[in-house]
Order: sequence, then structure tokens, then C-alpha cells
Amino acid sequence: MKPEPAKHSLLACALTLPLAFAAHADLGSDTAKAMQASYDATPQNCDGRPAYGCSGTLLRVTKPSDKYFTWNNNPKAVEKGGISFSYMRADAPITALAESARSGYTLAPVLQRPAGTMKYRPLCAYPTDGDTWTRDKAGCGDNSLTPAIKENRCDKLGIHTAEQWISHYRNSPQPFAPDAWQGNKDQRFIAQCGFDVRDKVEMPGAENFYQALRVMQLMNDRPFAWNEIIVAAWDESRFKELPIQSFFYIKGNAGGREDAQHVQRQWHQQTGKFIPVIQIQLPDAGSKARFDYHRDDQAIIANG
Repeated sequence: MKPEPAKHSLLACALTLPLAFAAHADLGSDTAKAMQASYDATPQNCDGRPAYGCSGTLLRVTKPSDKYFTWNNNPKAVEKGGISFSYMRADAPITALAESARSGYTLAPVLQRPAGTMKYRPLCAYPTDGDTWTRDKAGCGDNSLTPAIKENRCDKLGIHTAEQWISHYRNSPQPFAPDAWQGNKDQRFIAQCGFDVRDKVEMPGAENFYQALRVMQLMNDRPFAWNEIIVAAWDESRFKELPIQSFFYIKGNAGGREDAQHVQRQWHQQTGKFIPVIQIQLPDAGSKARFDYHRDDQAIIANG
């Protein structure tokens, strides 16, 4: 006969489980509220530093797998030295994600990241898809697929404002017509420059990032509904220090919720820590994005 569990152990379990659920719910709800507030905030800069430091949502779309962890990066991206993200903010909304993505993770704004987490470094910003796989300078430079067009960071080309960027884009020979992108995703690249948004003393990173946002506001016919922000590759051995804010899924995209839950379980197994699954509703022409926490979305809480 198995010994009866001690009464104090049963009481501890009875007390601990609801407390754990409540703690997770509080963290999840607080995270969704923080993401919404950050998305809704539209400062031109963060006390002179780039606006991505204190506003907006920086997200990376991923496809979870049992062969690698979502928070680790594609070997080619690591070799290149730059990782692709997108940036959402109320005054520069994106209505779709690259590759019709349904899930991924977000990073806390770099100036608001939790204590003890690593500082990541955005390098450059493209107001639309930058086709950065074939660009040098960590994805911020020339595109090898456009040999007849010399591309570089915008300031190197004398481009400092949104209006100049739009004019440069419209007057540059584009390798393929828009309808060609629909048939061959390898031919989607466009001739454009990336704004240098590095946060360094005596560098115009804050103004450059603001101008990238202005392009998104002014140019309604951008060829892609998302933008691309290149972040410097980090030391993956320090993954536990990443300021991952949430694992997200896009509302209405089949399978996204399960993807996010899968990664949430993996993170908990590897770190012992809870990061909430957050539902994101992308904006359309007449609405803003929404960020919501639902207890039923949480694989860790659901499974105990």
C-alpha cells in the first residue's frame, strides 16, 4: 500500500497551484497591456535615442521545430551578422508579416528590457521588405542580386529624409515589376537603401529611424505590407539572457496558437521560466493592432 501523502504537502500543493496560475495570469495580462501601450506610443525619439528603445513592438516571425529552438537564429543569418525583425507601431502600422507568418516572438523595447537581460543592437531599417539575405554589411548594404544598382546605407547615398527615400525608390530602376513577385518569391527584391539606426553617440540613429517611420506613413503603395529591421546577431549561448517579451500568434491564422504554445513549452523546459503567449490582431486600414492575453492560450498553465 502506498503511504498517504502528508496533509501539509497536499495543502502546499493546493495553495501553490492557484498562486502559480495567478502569477502567470498577472504576468500575461501585464505583458499584453505593456505591448499595447508601447504600440500606441508614438514619440519621435526616446530622449534623443531611437524610438524603438521605448515604443513600438519589435517582432521576429519564426517556424517552430523540434530540430532547433525558435530563439536561435538561422546559420546564414548568424554568418551574415544580422537577424531580420519587423516593427509595429500605431503611426506606422503593418497589415501583414513576411511569408504570411502566423507566429514568432517579440523583444521588449531595448531601453525597457528587464534587468539582467542582454542589450540587443538594431543596425538598419527598411520601410518595406529589404531582401536582406543577399546584402552585405550584415544585411544593411549592397544587394548582390542588383549588380547594376549600387546600394548602401541611406546616408552614404545622401538620403536623409523620408521624402528623399521615396524619390530615390521611385526613380531607381526596379529589377522586376510587382506582378513578377507573385510568381517567384526569389525575385521579390527591390532597389532601396536602409536607414542606419545604430544607437551610438554622435550618430543620427534616432532621426534616421524617425525618417524610416515617416516613409511608412507617407508611402501607401509600398510593395510589401511589412518592414524589416536588422538586429545584430547575438551570442546564442546566452539565450537565457534574451529579453523575450512574448511568444505571439496572429489572430485568425490557423496553427499559429499551437506554434506559440510549442515554443512556450520549449522555453520553459530549457529555462524553467514562463513567457506568455500573446494573441496579436494585425491592423487593417481602419483599426489599430490589438494585443491580448488569454489563459486558455497558455500551454504551461493548461498542462500544470
